[in-house]
Amino acid sequence: MQKKNLLTYLSFAHYVTDKATETLINNYKSKSFFSSKKKVASAYELVTDIDSQIENTVRKHIIKRFPEHNILGEELGEVNSNSDFTWIIDPIDGTKAFVSGIPVFTFLLSLKYKNNYILGVVDQPLLKERYWNFNNKAYLNKKIIKTRKCQSFLEATIAITEPQMFSDFNKINNNIFRKFNFIRWGTDALGYMRCAEGIIDGVIERNIKIWDVAAIEPIINNAGGIISTWDGKKIGSNDTVCASGDKKLHNLLVNSLQNYI
Repeated sequence: MQKKNLLTYLSFAHYVTDKATETLINNYKSKSFFSSKKKVASAYELVTDIDSQIENTVRKHIIKRFPEHNILGEELGEVNSNSDFTWIIDPIDGTKAFVSGIPVFTFLLSLKYKNNYILGVVDQPLLKERYWNFNNKAYLNKKIIKTRKCQSFLEATIAITEPQMFSDFNKINNNIFRKFNFIRWGTDALGYMRCAEGIIDGVIERNIKIWDVAAIEPIINNAGGIISTWDGKKIGSNDTVCASGDKKLHNLLVNSLQNYI
C-alpha cells in the first residue's frame, strides 16, 4: 500500500467522520429520536434511527467516492463488489451510552485491504477526541500516542464494557478479574483508546462483531500495543477480544483467557 494512496483514504475517512459526528452532536441528549431492540443471534441489542441515518450518510459518500469498494456496516449489512478494499462502519459504538446522554459513545470507521485493517478512525465528538493511525503511528487528534508498560495483573487497569458479555462471569471474575488492580466498566470502544494512549493497560470483551473492533486494531497496533482473540489469533477469528499495551501483560491475559472460550 503506497503512502500516497493511504493518505487519500485517510483524508476521506476524516471527511466522512466529520459528517457522522455532526449528526451525533446534533442529536445528543435529544428526546426525539427513536430507539428499539433488535435481535442479534440469541441476544437483543439497542439501536436508534440515528444509527441508520449515520450509516446511510457514510455509505452514500463511500459509494460516490469509491464505487468499486466493498462496504460492511452494523445496521445495513454488506455490499460486496469483489474489491480488495472494504470499508467497515459502526455508526454508534455504545448506543446505550448515546441514548443515556453519557459521552462515551463513538463513531468507528475502518478500511480493510485484503486481510489487513490498514486504517482506523475512532471519534468521540463531545470530548473532541479523534483517534486514528497513519504511517506506523497512532494519534489522538494531532498528537502521537503510545501505550504504557504493565507486566502483571496486580498492576493492571482493565476496561470491560459490561458483565453481561460473559456467560460464565462468576467463574472468570473469581479466577482472573479479581487479580487486576481494578476494572473500569462501561467504556465500549473508548476503553481501547485509553489503552492506546497509555492511560489504562488493557481491554477484555466477548460477543464482539468485527465492526466493533476493525477500526481499533490498527490504532492499538500502531500505538505499540497488541490486540487479538483470547487465544491469540487475529480479531474476527471468534467473538473474543483482548487488547493490551504491553506484550508481557498480553501473554499473561491470553494464557488465562483461552481457557474460557
